[in-house]
Parts: sequence; C-alpha cells; structure tokens
Amino acid sequence: MKMMYHDLYEELYKGGKNRSLQLVNRMFGESTLNFYDKFLDMCEEWCYASVRNIDFKTNPDAARQKINYCVQDKTGNQIKNLLDEGDVSKDTSLVLISAVHFNDKWDKSFILVPAIKDKGVNWPMMGQTNTFSLGNIPHRQYQLPTEARILEIPYANKDLSMLIILPNQSDGLPKLVESITYEKFQEWTEPDNMISTKVAVEIPLFKLQEKYDLEEVLKTLGMTDVFDDKCNLSGMAPGKMKLSKVVHKSSVEVNVEGTEAAGGSGVNVQGVFLRKKRETEESFVADHPFLFFIRHNPTKSIIFWSRFTSP
Repeated sequence: MKMMYHDLYEELYKGGKNRSLQLVNRMFGESTLNFYDKFLDMCEEWCYASVRNIDFKTNPDAARQKINYCVQDKTGNQIKNLLDEGDVSKDTSLVLISAVHFNDKWDKSFILVPAIKDKGVNWPMMGQTNTFSLGNIPHRQYQLPTEARILEIPYANKDLSMLIILPNQSDGLPKLVESITYEKFQEWTEPDNMISTKVAVEIPLFKLQEKYDLEEVLKTLGMTDVFDDKCNLSGMAPGKMKLSKVVHKSSVEVNVEGTEAAGGSGVNVQGVFLRKKRETEESFVADHPFLFFIRHNPTKSIIFWSRFTSP
C-alpha cells in the first residue's frame, strides 16, 4: 500500500511546479513536540508531505494565520483562509491539512450558449460540437435501458479529463449518488462502453467551493482513537499526542477555457454556440443536476468529484 501511494503521487507530481494539479498535504505539530527523524524522512519519501513545528500553545491565532499563508502560497494564492478563527487553540497539538488546486485548459475550448428559455434554465451555459467518448449507464454489454450517460471531456495535456454523469431524468441524481461505487465507475468508463462519438455538448459555467471538517467523517469510518487521549502516536514523536483537527478545502471553477480550482478570472468570449444538430450527432445537454469527476488518466485515479445542482 505504501508503495502504491508513493507511485501515485510520483505520477501526479510530474511536471514540477508548472503542473496543473497542486496537492498540499501537511501536518503542523505543536513546537514542543520533537518528531523523530525517521518519521519525517518517511513522510517526505513516501507521501511527498512534510511536518512543520508551530507554536499553538502561546499564540494559536498566529499559528492559524501561518498555516493559512502556507496553503495560500502553495496554491498560487487561490485557497485562502483554510482555517477559520477557533479552528485551533492553545490545546491543539497536531493539525492535518489538505488542499487541492487544479488549473487546466480544455483540449478544445467552449463558447457561450444562449439561454434555453423554453426549459426555464437560467444557468449560464457553454457548448461545443466535437468527438468525445460517450458511455451508457448501465454498461452497454447488459443491453438494458439507459438510466444515465457518461461523457469524457479531455484537458489539454490529455493526462486529465472531466467525466460528467448525467441522469436521464431531471430528478435522477439522488438515486445515482446512492448507487455509485468506485467499481461501478471503473466499469462504466471501460473502453468498450466509452465510444468515440460526435456530440453536441452543453454544460453550465459554474464555481463550487467547500470546506470540510473531516473529524466526524473519519470517526464514522472507524478512526476514533486518533482524536482521543488514548491515541498512540509514539512512532511519530515521544510523549502524548493526538490529532486535533483535520480540514480539507477545495474549489472548482468551470468556464469556457477550462477548469480552475479555487480561483477565477474574467473571460471575453468571441462567438456564440449555435444549436444546429446534425442527424449523425448525439446531444448531451447538462441542464439538470449531475455528477462530475476529474480523473488522472494514466493511473485512473479520481482526484476530485462533486455534484452540480445549480450554479
């Protein structure tokens, strides 16, 4: 498992500082803790992560601001204020932070789409007609009625793609979310299901931003002791220590030029998408809630996924 994790990060980190995907995983420990060199070396070698000493005990708010600045710097000033006031205190001993910054251009840019007034859709939309990989859910091999479709839109370097799962029914997202698993996703995106197809695509322009306190999530998954006084982290540093806070923040903006996480800019667009569907074209119009994923294609790893319900 350790080797698999290392290999995944090695693939994701190709391209150096100019890569489109930036991952920030870091631990901040109270400055009175003396982390073992062996543990620090392991974090760097296997997880591409580092551990920093920081003064929670005498100045917790200054520590919070220092952590926020670190994340902001590592994500190109895109993710700000990861930790809010009160997220750390003088009793904090260890904070684990996670942030994702993604910025990439589409392989082929979109253009703006006129509003679909007859459907009452007020979302800003963009479109293009091109050849994309398009799949059915369930998989084509089962020859069952299609409940949803899955579309792959590649980014410029082709290592990354956005995959959109659009239910046939406008109210079909809750059922899809309840049933989806990683194994099903892998099945749906197999080459014999994703057929190269001429598609007239329309998707919304949108921006999503979420912050998650992962303590309750991790406890639900069974990681309870690590937040408790009976926690044994003796392999990291001498003395008693427990995990005080686990925070994740992510943001994605999708526009005509591409996708940028945690940031945005004004875009001037020349031209308007015209709905001229030819008989040989499929139509993929995401004018109701859907799921979307950003996938690292060489490793088939999902690096981001979320649901769209409205801009």
